[in-house]
Amino acid sequence: MPIRELAYMVVGSPDIEGWKSFAEDVVGFAADRTDRGELLLKMDERDYRMMIVPHDTEHVLATGWAVNNEASYRAMRKSLLEAGVQVRDARADEAARRRVQALCTFDDPAGNGIELCWGVISDFKPFVSPIGVSRFMTGELGMGHIALPAPELEASRQFWTELMGFSLSDILTMPFAGQEVKLYFTHCDNRRQHSLALAGISYPKGCVHFAVEMPSIVEVGQAMDRVERAGLKMAMTLGQHVNDNAISFYFLTPGGLMMEIGCEGMLMDWERHNVFETTSPSRWGHKFVLTQA
Repeated sequence: MPIRELAYMVVGSPDIEGWKSFAEDVVGFAADRTDRGELLLKMDERDYRMMIVPHDTEHVLATGWAVNNEASYRAMRKSLLEAGVQVRDARADEAARRRVQALCTFDDPAGNGIELCWGVISDFKPFVSPIGVSRFMTGELGMGHIALPAPELEASRQFWTELMGFSLSDILTMPFAGQEVKLYFTHCDNRRQHSLALAGISYPKGCVHFAVEMPSIVEVGQAMDRVERAGLKMAMTLGQHVNDNAISFYFLTPGGLMMEIGCEGMLMDWERHNVFETTSPSRWGHKFVLTQA
């Protein structure tokens, strides 16, 4: 399984200043601007884990997935090309902006922008939150997880498992917006229960939701208070998931992306894991309260 982690996200937005305020004052990321007008959001020793770029609309433009070394990168790039995937090699200056040695870009079957990379570049300065968040759970687990829209669900599952090397963690089938929706939760080469979920629906803004993890329920609760004070729309109440036991809540960022903040996600022993399907996402809570996206 060559992919190690969800390394970063690239989000397009018409409101860079709004993202800066939200990231620093609500979530607790550290923010820095580039000379190109991009916003870099730092949550650990990496220079950034989210890049916000000027764009006409709010949209997740790409997710960056890292492999361990150049040999793995070249082997995976070759496999993608042999499978007929339209792969574009990034220029050296593009890779430098992503803080990696090299990357290539392509789309999955749903049209989601994907970037494959290797060799992080960073000054590895410690993360210091402007509002006192102690840390985010990253390291070998990657930045968190993301749920991508996959209207042609089986084609997307085949792409991500057979070409990208992900493995199935669990399956969720549940009613949503008047229809029954299936989601595949998948993992890459780390112990996070899922780094990628594929949802069998179309969804605006390029992702169903993305998530970061904090070290304790206290910090999650404090984040929930900040979200409420900022007047942001809650999407799902505090609850605990069935698949990874994480306690979390969901809300909308100022630009309308759905974000999950949680804690206590289990660390998996994949040799002992049995894949299962559930018809309920949560043991308790997670009531859907969003009235208007």
